[in-house]
Amino acid sequence: MMLEQTVNMSPHAAFAINPVLRWALRYRARGWSVIPLLPRAKRPLLRWEPFQHRLPTTDELEGWFTRWPEANLGIVTGAISQLVVLDVDPAKGGSASLTALEACYGRLPPTLTAETGGGGRHFYFHHAGCAIACAIGLRPGLDLKAEGGYVVAPPSIHPNGRPYRFLPGAHGELREPAPLPLWIASLVREPERRRGHPISWWRQLLREGLKEGERNSRLASLAGLLLHHGLEPGVVEELLQGFNLGRCRPPLPVEEVHAIVASICRTRARAQQRAARAPAPSKEGEPGSVASPPASV
Repeated sequence: MMLEQTVNMSPHAAFAINPVLRWALRYRARGWSVIPLLPRAKRPLLRWEPFQHRLPTTDELEGWFTRWPEANLGIVTGAISQLVVLDVDPAKGGSASLTALEACYGRLPPTLTAETGGGGRHFYFHHAGCAIACAIGLRPGLDLKAEGGYVVAPPSIHPNGRPYRFLPGAHGELREPAPLPLWIASLVREPERRRGHPISWWRQLLREGLKEGERNSRLASLAGLLLHHGLEPGVVEELLQGFNLGRCRPPLPVEEVHAIVASICRTRARAQQRAARAPAPSKEGEPGSVASPPASV
């Protein structure tokens, strides 16, 4: 059905024919925050930051997916949905990285799992504890989508035309996510995370630029790096706006780059507040001390 034929369709009629709306309402019923994304893309169709703090209403969902019946679906991760998603990209070494981690910490528990349109995997986990920040580049080919992030969800369509889909399991395709393994949370907080990517990785990113599908996450990583080294948020945004125009293919809208920097600033501020409130760790060997996981695998 052509877009112009559906724009003026009633929400009831749209629900009857639009599987995306049906899935959006299904996610909403689970308590997950849903946002509309550009068709066959990952960029939000609206300012999505408010939905990190509240769920969309059913009226909003019906309005969005009646207006944009071919939109992709995003699920906001973090505290609002009580979800953390491990994103495994085999093309970037994610399968090997996950195998190495499982050999060290144990296999992931059976959980809700989606196959991405690009051939990767999204492992959904329930997490209702303290906030966990997104971790881009947790290991080669592994990203963790948590506070301040979102994932593209079924039945979205990848730019290559392939759909995102949940893998079948013993409890059906929309099984309950398993609790987040403690070792994944520990990896996000380990000192090794502070070192981030090697300098060669950053040089390649700056030299080659970014293509669609990686612009948001990599610009967020770059913003985090620059902020970590003491640059003011305004300077960071100015640098990213220039990099976006010169090296992103195609460039993101100016307001989206602004939103990326603002989101990373908020995430860093929350992390600093949590660190300030946390009790001082006990020394190694004292009661209550816990052995750290291996720094790298």
